[in-house]
Amino acid sequence: MSVTELRWAITPNGEKLAYERRVDADGPPLLAVHGILVGTSNWVHQVLRLPRFLWLLPHLRGHGASPPPIPRQTIEEGALDVASVLDTERLERAVVLGNSLGATIALALALMRPRLVHGLVLVEPSLPALAGEDERERLRQSAELTRSLLAAGRVDEALAHFLVPRLGPDWAQKAGQRRLQEWRRNVFSAPAWIDAVLAFDPGPVPLAAVDVPTLLVYGAETQPAYKRTIFALADLLPRAEIAEIPHAGHGAPVDNPEAFDAVLLEYLARVDWLSGT
Repeated sequence: MSVTELRWAITPNGEKLAYERRVDADGPPLLAVHGILVGTSNWVHQVLRLPRFLWLLPHLRGHGASPPPIPRQTIEEGALDVASVLDTERLERAVVLGNSLGATIALALALMRPRLVHGLVLVEPSLPALAGEDERERLRQSAELTRSLLAAGRVDEALAHFLVPRLGPDWAQKAGQRRLQEWRRNVFSAPAWIDAVLAFDPGPVPLAAVDVPTLLVYGAETQPAYKRTIFALADLLPRAEIAEIPHAGHGAPVDNPEAFDAVLLEYLARVDWLSGT
């Protein structure tokens, strides 16, 4: 029996966005938004280990069963897409989690639809406006290289660009055939989402208005740019706290799920969300 079931939400532009819902769950809702390429496997350990919660896992555009990114895709439109999942489920609010791109979209959701967000868990959001010009240039080059490789039909080389730093040179063996098949589709959306991240800069005044308890998470072994972003964001959000996950890089929910889950549960207790109150 599957742990999740595939469902569909209607987005503001009338397209169907895929999402997964934890089967037989009646606990408080957690909306978990994945990063570029990895898809909902970003949260597999949490969905399996914390079954009391109603896990809702959107497939961002270009990932899983969702349609491709729209022309000139933006982070804001991604946020409205994931909001449609909560609307479809008739939920008034949720704690919203995100990793990397997903954390950037989760933050945008809190800015645009604050009534939906009871709390935020942001795992290393991609915010080059805060990380500095070096990170902005790295992302520009990443998008350019990925586009070039994909245009030449060198799909696995494009995948390697993202996965060798995370999984090592034997990334294909570690991933497995089923995941590789999914990632070979997902990678085509990566340049559009990187462009969206580069264009997203909410500024200090809107961030100061995000009046929800926010947990900012980073891996102890992550890249310096992501750590800089976490601490810069903590200075701008009025109700932010920081947690470091040991033995983890950019993908802390997968790299060290035991430590991440412990931090998550402590946070959910502090914000009175273990029973959805």
